[in-house]
Order: sequence, then C-alpha cells, then structure tokens
Amino acid sequence: MDPEGMSDREWHQVMGAMDDVGPYYERVNWLITFGMVDRWRKRVASFAGPDDVVLEIGSGPGNFTKHLRSKTVFALEPSSELSDISKKILDPERVMLFKGVGEKIPLADSSVDKVFCVFSFRDFFDRKAGADEMIRVLRDGGEVFIVDMAKPPPGPLAKMLELHVRHMVPPLTRLAVPSVARERWSRDPYRTFVDTYEAYGSTKVYEDLLERTGFDDVSTEYLELRGATMTRGKKPRKSTC
Repeated sequence: MDPEGMSDREWHQVMGAMDDVGPYYERVNWLITFGMVDRWRKRVASFAGPDDVVLEIGSGPGNFTKHLRSKTVFALEPSSELSDISKKILDPERVMLFKGVGEKIPLADSSVDKVFCVFSFRDFFDRKAGADEMIRVLRDGGEVFIVDMAKPPPGPLAKMLELHVRHMVPPLTRLAVPSVARERWSRDPYRTFVDTYEAYGSTKVYEDLLERTGFDDVSTEYLELRGATMTRGKKPRKSTC
C-alpha cells in the first residue's frame, strides 16, 4: 500500500476486513472516534441540497447515506454484505444501490451534482483512477467531498493521532466486538485499518491528487475535535466565451 493505492491482493484483504466487521461497524466507529463519527457525517451531508443528484462512493452499511436528504442518491459499494445491511435503513424511493468500485463508476458523464467519499477513499486500489471517475461523472461546477481520519503533516497532532490509531483502535475494536465473532477472524480487521491509515500519506496528498485531476478551489478543513478532515474541490465550469 502507498499514497497511490494498493495491489489486488491488498485490496481484497481490505474488503475481507470490512465484511468481517460489518455487523459491528457502527459500534466500533463510535468507540474509536469517542462518539464523534455521526456528527462528522451530518455536517458533511449538509452540503448536499434537496434538489441535488448525489453519488456516494463506498456507502458501506449506509451510516452516512441515511443523512443525505437529496432527491436522488446513488450509493456505490463493492461489498454485497455491507450493502445488504444498508437496505434496512435507507429509503428505496430516493436511494439506488449499486455494486461496484470507485475506479469504474456505472454512471454517465456529467450526471451528478455532488460526490461524497466518506472514510473510504484510502481503500481505493487506484486513487488516481477514482479521482478521474469522480470528475467525469460530476456536472460542471459540481463538487467532490472526501472525508477521512485526520492525517496532518508531521508534528504533535500527527503524532497523537498516529498513537491513537496504532495503539488504541485495535483494543477498542476488541472491546466492541463479541469474542465469538473475533474467534472467526483470521486477522484483526482493524489492523488492516491501521495499514491503510499509515499508507495513504496525508491530506496534502489528497489535495494534490484532486488538483492534478483538474479540480479547482481544492481545500481541506478539520472537522470537530480535529479527528477527521474534509477535502473538497469543484469541477470547473466550461467557458462560454
């Protein structure tokens, strides 16, 4: 794994880890973020208007998707198991579930107003291909929002977050997941989470990638308590001159 993506073997390992933790996903996320994860999701979801056509990439069990109030939501998820969990909480009148990956989005060019990728972009096997697909499906002036665990430049905050991910996330996971479920794991799936966190570089990597892809107005802001970041950018409008 590195800031550009991961191998096919590594990606399938990540997907297996997500399936393993699926039934306990929200309980674990609540613990490792000290209850902040849903506040972050709600803040990010507020950027989608009611008339927007929205794509979420890596929708998982639907915990971010459920906060979107847009008229049309496309939810793209590679894991059938996680997607099945999401069906219990999502409105089928507004939300259309698709199985697939962000590197090959099954939507037409210029077909959505907003793209959201919430705690899943670091799991892409080819992040540049994923960014290319995001700008392809966005309409002119449309926006992308990438949310991930904070990965600031080297310094005290970076060190504190690294210690949390390395040394607190795995034991908190064991606290949240029943022992009978953990006994079925061949590898602690949250060790895989640690691997992806360490591999993706920093939020500057995300900014540079979006700019190279052609997005304008690229910026990153910390969400509440500085435990997560939101990187956003706009697809340029075509000149009418």
